[in-house]
Amino acid sequence: MTSLDPELPLIPLIRADESARDPVVLATWHAALSNAIGVELPHTLLALWLYPAGGSVVLLAPEELAQDNLAIPIPNPNLGESQLATVAGAVRRAYPSVLCLPIRFGRRDVGLLLMAELTPDRYGVAERILAAQVAAALAPTFAKLARRWSPGGGERDFITAVTAAWGDARSPRDFFRLVSQALEPELPHDVLEVFVPAPGPGDQYRLAGHAGPPPWADPTLVVARDRIDLASLFAGESVVRLSDAPMHAAWPGSVFADDIPPGQRIRSVLATRVMAGGHLAAYLVVGSTVADLYHADDVDLIQDLGRLLAPQIEAFVLASQMHVLRKQLGALRNGPAHRVRVADMLATTPKFADAIRRLAEEIRAMVPCDRLMIAVRMADERVAWLEPGDSRHLADLPLAPVAGTALEQVLRHELADAVTETPKQTELIVPLRAAGRTVGALVITARGFGAIGRDDVAQLQQLADVVAPYIELARRLAQMPAPMEAGWKRTPS
Repeated sequence: MTSLDPELPLIPLIRADESARDPVVLATWHAALSNAIGVELPHTLLALWLYPAGGSVVLLAPEELAQDNLAIPIPNPNLGESQLATVAGAVRRAYPSVLCLPIRFGRRDVGLLLMAELTPDRYGVAERILAAQVAAALAPTFAKLARRWSPGGGERDFITAVTAAWGDARSPRDFFRLVSQALEPELPHDVLEVFVPAPGPGDQYRLAGHAGPPPWADPTLVVARDRIDLASLFAGESVVRLSDAPMHAAWPGSVFADDIPPGQRIRSVLATRVMAGGHLAAYLVVGSTVADLYHADDVDLIQDLGRLLAPQIEAFVLASQMHVLRKQLGALRNGPAHRVRVADMLATTPKFADAIRRLAEEIRAMVPCDRLMIAVRMADERVAWLEPGDSRHLADLPLAPVAGTALEQVLRHELADAVTETPKQTELIVPLRAAGRTVGALVITARGFGAIGRDDVAQLQQLADVVAPYIELARRLAQMPAPMEAGWKRTPS
């Protein structure tokens, strides 16, 4: 039994197993329910319908109501106010007072509750609130019944929907959204997530939320190990089933805070390891805001789902890895020729400003680059900033301090290089080294987190070593004293 309000009596719940199909069991439970709520919610008629997954309706009680052929609408996935009003209107011909409410679980209606009384105007606001609490108390049990009452084709329909999603989805988020929709009738849930390993040790990546192409590097989808330790949650088991997740020390409730309505928490959890090719590919997690929702039969379902999804999850992971490998192979294949081309360009371009502009074009051909700046080390530990398109002489550029910055650390040899990442951009600093000295640095900025990776640093450093002597020559020319005015004559010694 259960009760949502101190003023509401305990509500008897029917067992969500095969015994619920027994007419005697149904009639006994219906009578107990009617008696339990009859004082606060007087009624002459108490009717309940079930909506099995698959789009049908079953009259649970009273059995005698079947002969009235009352038209009951099918939710899609919820009943509209006009549909409820139509049912209430049909019953009101015989009963002046009628309450008709959906039994809603999660995102779909799993049943219909109707109460009617011969006394006019018997139901007011207070009675409607109590009736809504009765419907809420019945919802988890009706959700379980709806799944057990579903026709045998439900599983085949689900498999068909998942395999169709393989071809229809353009991103992991699209794919898992379609999977979630297909799974809902079989396994009600408020969240569905797939965690795959992230680059950081023990970190996880929320693959089901990734909306774009590979690689999977959206910083908002990376979950650090201190927020979710799946190894501790599973504790060596292949499946996890939690009836009240917040009571479990290893459950990372905050991870899903933005996926459910404010003030609610994930209560029921069902999760499985997803294996592919003999290795752990991912963790599949479904959760609901309703406590004690999943039962032993659901364990087989979540494991079957993991096996069904394993090839596609592995394909997503491999797509990301291939994206990185192609980038690395391209760099290895084109690196030497590219550096020769840059050296030739610097040697044959007469104007310094034109050389810097063409250098920016060459760098954009190597890595993502939205902006190139060249910091040239000048006097007093300050730098002059060269930017493509600026035609001013190096000696005419203003000097800027760099104290307390990553650039200073690179110039002082405290860092070999520096990569700074924010959700909106990535910045890379590599030193310009000539004759054993750091004469400046290339500062490359690209839009997007992870746009420039560690695999880009080596080839950019090699390019910087080609550019550095050219920048050092320009730096020395800028520091030479200005030529004497015309007419000056050297005094013989």
